[in-house]
Amino acid sequence: MRLAAVLFDVGNTLLHLDYPRVARTITQTIGREVGPDQVMAAGYEARAAVEAALAGGAASDAERHGVFMRALFQAVGVSEAEAPEVNRQVRAAHQERHLYCQVVPGTLAALERLRSMGLVVGAVSNADGTVASLLEGAGLRRSLAFVIDSAVVGIEKPDPRIFEIGLQQAGVPADRALYVGDIFTIDVVGARSAGMDAALVDPLGRYRNLDCPTVPDVTAVPELVSANGDG
Repeated sequence: MRLAAVLFDVGNTLLHLDYPRVARTITQTIGREVGPDQVMAAGYEARAAVEAALAGGAASDAERHGVFMRALFQAVGVSEAEAPEVNRQVRAAHQERHLYCQVVPGTLAALERLRSMGLVVGAVSNADGTVASLLEGAGLRRSLAFVIDSAVVGIEKPDPRIFEIGLQQAGVPADRALYVGDIFTIDVVGARSAGMDAALVDPLGRYRNLDCPTVPDVTAVPELVSANGDG
């Protein structure tokens, strides 16, 4: 059956962590060089920690985000003694400007291409009530038919009900929708529990052994859709 909609996660899918700014903040705090590439690679360790926390009963997305950042710091070599100050400085940087603010070049064009293919394009995100304004500021909101923010609807992924809200907004059945995210047990498992297909953003190609399609970033999603006969 041909796809009718592609729905996206936001954090580290449409809007990425500002790896250079996080790297600079850590470097300045601990006095040892940490590069943006190290921070990006550490994101894989951080996502694995989030999955473990979810399996262990971590109740909220905010709690899991704390797990993500602590694991990221550890993966780039921040010691246990250094971690509290690093966390404080990174939080201060976030207060100055939201850390999820980086857009892969070509993302807007990819969203527009999906729309030109006749697909409904929207976002379903675990967030804090600000995700629509963040997407607006990044220039992506106009290409999205709707934005579902967990803080607004009161349901967080991987609960299938938040995906179902997205499907209702899109006006399509689950078996004609694809969800694209970055954490397997939250995005793929959650979307599948709502009856959707799902794919993972995998910039360093480390998820190829997982039971789902992968793309390096959102710019490759139109090709993924076309390769499945939906273009």
